[in-house]
Amino acid sequence: MPIVLALVLAAGIALPDPLTLEVTRDSAAVEISFRLATALPEDLASALGSGAEVRLSYPLRVKAKRRGWWDRRLWSGELVTIAAFDAVTGRFRCEVVLDGVITGSEEAESAEDAISWLTTPPPVRIQLPEARRHAILKIRVRAVFSSGTTWLIFPTQDATPWTETTLERPPELADAD
Repeated sequence: MPIVLALVLAAGIALPDPLTLEVTRDSAAVEISFRLATALPEDLASALGSGAEVRLSYPLRVKAKRRGWWDRRLWSGELVTIAAFDAVTGRFRCEVVLDGVITGSEEAESAEDAISWLTTPPPVRIQLPEARRHAILKIRVRAVFSSGTTWLIFPTQDATPWTETTLERPPELADAD
C-alpha cells in the first residue's frame, strides 16, 4: 500500500499547473496575463456548441508584503470571459468583463476561436497605490468553471487550484523603503 501512495503523490507533483501566469511590473502598475493550459470541462465545451452562453470566471488577488507579513489585499477582482453562439450571424459573440464592466468584445468564426477567447483573456493592468509601489507583491489567480451549493447551504466550486507568483521590488525602487 505505501508504494501506491508514493506513486499517487509523485503523479500529483509531476502535474503541470492548469494556469500559466505571467506578470510584468513597472513603477506604477502590474500587468497580469494568464492562460488556461488545461482543456475545458466537457459540459462547458458541449454547451458552447449548443448555443448556450459559456462563462469562465478568473478571480484575481494582489497582496503586498510588509515587515515579514502579507498585508490585506491591495486589489481583488474578477475577470469573466463569455462566449455564446449567435444563430442569426453564425458566429460566436465573445466578451471580457472585469468587475462588472465590459472591457473587450469580438466575434469569433469558430468554436475553437471562442474557446481560445475563453481560455486566453487579454492582460489586466492594475495601478498600485503610491505607498505600495515599492513593495514585494504576491499575485494569485484561478479559473472557476461553475459555482453552486450543496443541500442549499454549502458552497461548491468546480475550479482549478490557485496559481501564484511573487514579485520582488523593481530594481529602480529596491533601495526605497
